[in-house]
Amino acid sequence: MNPRRSLRFKLSLGFVMIALPLVCLLLYSNYTASNSVREQAAESNKSMIALYSNQIQTALGRESNFLYNLASDDADILSLNKMAYNSTEYALTKLRILNGLTRNHRFNSSSDVQFVYVKAHRDLIHTPIPADTYDETMAMKMCIADLLDEARPDSPLFTEWKVADCGGKPGLIRLVKSGFGDDLGAWVRLDHLMVPLELIQLGREGFAAFVDGSGKAVSDSFGTGSFKEPPVIDLQAKYERLKGERDTYVVVSNPIASTDVALAAFIPEQGMLQNLARFRAFLVWVPPFAFALLLLYLIYLNGVIIRPMNELVKAMRTLKRGDWKFRLNRSPSREFLSVNETFNDMAYQIQQLKIHVYEERIRAQQAELKHLQLQINPHFLLNSINVVYNLAQIKNFAVIQAMCLNLVKYFRFTTKTGQSFVMLAEEMEHMDSYLRIQQVRFPDRITYRIAVEEDVKQVPVPPLLVQPFIENAVKYGFDFMEEPFHVEIQAVRDPALGICRIRIADNGSGFPPDVLNSLRDGSYFGRTDDQHLGIWNSYHRLQILYGREARLTFGNDVEGGALVELDLPVQAPAQADLPREQTG
Repeated sequence: MNPRRSLRFKLSLGFVMIALPLVCLLLYSNYTASNSVREQAAESNKSMIALYSNQIQTALGRESNFLYNLASDDADILSLNKMAYNSTEYALTKLRILNGLTRNHRFNSSSDVQFVYVKAHRDLIHTPIPADTYDETMAMKMCIADLLDEARPDSPLFTEWKVADCGGKPGLIRLVKSGFGDDLGAWVRLDHLMVPLELIQLGREGFAAFVDGSGKAVSDSFGTGSFKEPPVIDLQAKYERLKGERDTYVVVSNPIASTDVALAAFIPEQGMLQNLARFRAFLVWVPPFAFALLLLYLIYLNGVIIRPMNELVKAMRTLKRGDWKFRLNRSPSREFLSVNETFNDMAYQIQQLKIHVYEERIRAQQAELKHLQLQINPHFLLNSINVVYNLAQIKNFAVIQAMCLNLVKYFRFTTKTGQSFVMLAEEMEHMDSYLRIQQVRFPDRITYRIAVEEDVKQVPVPPLLVQPFIENAVKYGFDFMEEPFHVEIQAVRDPALGICRIRIADNGSGFPPDVLNSLRDGSYFGRTDDQHLGIWNSYHRLQILYGREARLTFGNDVEGGALVELDLPVQAPAQADLPREQTG
């Protein structure tokens, strides 16, 4: 059944069509208000970042001007390259340069290190390097020296401040040529430039950071607690949102002139949207309220329409499964009350009709079963008379006497047990008499063994159920055999399945392939001729008495011979109360 055509689906669809536009409108209002606040906050913070960017640019520009003035006006620097490295004059000149750099660096400079590099002597004259350990000082000194050695005349280090990582500390470096073979320069750590930015009110989780030309935040200049890795921002965007570990940030940036970095501010949305707390609280409660109101309406419809419809559908499915005793309760709705009463009346009439049909079927099965049972006795009687006749022809009176004695036992059993069920022990005793008769008929050519477990001897079985299979084995199984024909009958109980399994096996030629295939696919039992009546009768008696609870399988043993297995319930079926034949 297509669920889209159900009443429940249509009502639910109507509920969604009403609730969804309302929820979308509220979400759009919330989104618009949040974006408006973000834009205002981004514009305000961008102005503040631009102010600090200009301050940094001014400080770096003042440092660059000092280097240019020093390179063009300081006589010591201009003449240092022409002096002998080990001369006293070189040492005194170097000392004067260092004192001048140190004095300016202490009072006027915003850089961390100022230096003069004499390329002719590979001598680096620098102010004290701020570091925590001697190793850090040497690492930074070697880094500056390497940058000076690698710098070519057209290097961008001579035109603007560039990012350089020295001793694991990222910073900005700038070089100035003196024109006499000496290079002057300054280096400033980025985290020191960040110190004034800590005064910016960016929220508890907000922070500022330097980003390079690709938009990636420079290491040690951003809040590592908010991002696992340095974030990457779009320098061309007016603002953008980035997701951190603890909050979402609105990011604005501003480039710093004469450098290859930009200054960015990361403002947490949580603090930015605090002014919208009441409005957001109102918007948060409106959708649940609308949802609850519509849900109450849906519950009302469910009680008035959907629940009675579901009960009616459930009742129909129950009747379809065969439970005709199910009845619908009274409904408070007048329309459904009429439907329920009509349904209950219909179910009662169908139940009575089915009972009558079932009784007629039982009577027909009783008549058919009695007919099948009556077919077995004449069938074996004719075979037995034929055996006695053949023995009389050869005048073997001793064998005739043994034959008659076993025939008396055999027909005494059939005369006593003209009933629907006998105990399995009685059936096996009867099979013993039958096989003895066959041994008399074929001396020294037939052997057998009957093994019955104690816990299945009292299992009720239809009389003369096993004989057709043994008779068929004797008739077709041992022609042209040099060794004796052996029949093995076993009866065991399978506790796991709760059945009694009767296994009949022989060492004869087995079933021909075509016959075995017809037995397995059931076509054998659909015949209407009179051939192989015994097995046909046994199969149909099992179907009438047990239905699907009984199983009959055929096969050939690997070592040769036919194999038949009957699986029967350990309890007699309901048909056990069929009328029994009364004998005098």
